[in-house]
Amino acid sequence: DARTHQHGDNLIEPAEKGRDGAKRTGVRGVFVRPRKEKDRNDKDENGGKGMNILEEVNARYETLSPVQKRIADYIFKYPDEICFYSLKDLAQALGVTEVTILRFTKKIGLSSFVEMKKILREHLQSSLTRGDLLNRVSDQVGKPAVENEDKEEMLKKFSANEMAVLQNTYRQIKLENLLEAVSIIRQADTVYVIGNELISGVATYLARRLLTIGIKTVDMSTMSRAIYNDCISHAGPEDAVIIFSLPGYAKHVVNTARYLEKKRVPQITITDKETSPAAVHGTTVLTCDNRDLFFYNSVLGFLSAASLLAYFTALDDPEETNRLRGRLSEAREAVGSLALVQ
Repeated sequence: DARTHQHGDNLIEPAEKGRDGAKRTGVRGVFVRPRKEKDRNDKDENGGKGMNILEEVNARYETLSPVQKRIADYIFKYPDEICFYSLKDLAQALGVTEVTILRFTKKIGLSSFVEMKKILREHLQSSLTRGDLLNRVSDQVGKPAVENEDKEEMLKKFSANEMAVLQNTYRQIKLENLLEAVSIIRQADTVYVIGNELISGVATYLARRLLTIGIKTVDMSTMSRAIYNDCISHAGPEDAVIIFSLPGYAKHVVNTARYLEKKRVPQITITDKETSPAAVHGTTVLTCDNRDLFFYNSVLGFLSAASLLAYFTALDDPEETNRLRGRLSEAREAVGSLALVQ
């Protein structure tokens, strides 16, 4: 199971053995010796109660069900958010029942959801106090650059990561899913495109590409909430919605996906994995690599996937594409430029 979790700007990987038999923690490249079980009321060396909760979840990961693994993934990525979630909020964000989350807390050895939030708060406060390794990248922000820093090496590392993101994205994208997405777009009366915050630019880019080839498209990424809700309320089975969903999984986007599924509106979900909260409601899913050396998410793979989808849609029916583009050109000529009337 090639499982990778992200926390902030750093990668957290599953527990595995090092050459010396030591067990890897959730933080890349750090090994610790297995510890004896402690009573949860005892203080550990990190200043929190019992075992570090992220290590606890990590250690039990392989015993979890697929749905419970999805909850675990979310904890690794957003422990700071969960601290302030209600049980209902978290259930809605993940697209699971409240009972499922309560069973998960029992599975990792906790008595309740409230206890899990309390321990997460303690862990995060302790991490901030001691300058945890999880903050090692953000700790460098604002510090003066090292004069002898190898910029050539930095460039090589950055470009290698960018190429790896694209390679991983195209390894993940399944041709059958791509062709199904094209079919959904071609058959739709109206295509709505949704993206939030960082990914909104990519959503707008795809919407413009589809408009250029004559597909009736509505970009919802920068709409006011009132207009957004109006569009969603009018979307039906004859339409299609393309949803971009990055880790951070905006709650309103997940809720939108759930609502559209109930309305039987076809959905193309472009996200980081097939088990993401929005993806579970999608008709077809395209997954992209989102790893970045510094920032929390990379949109490179998503941008390339958007270009790929527009390209395949345009060439799926060249004759129809040319007909629609001709109609668009006719309208453009009739309307003219934005110049003022003299």
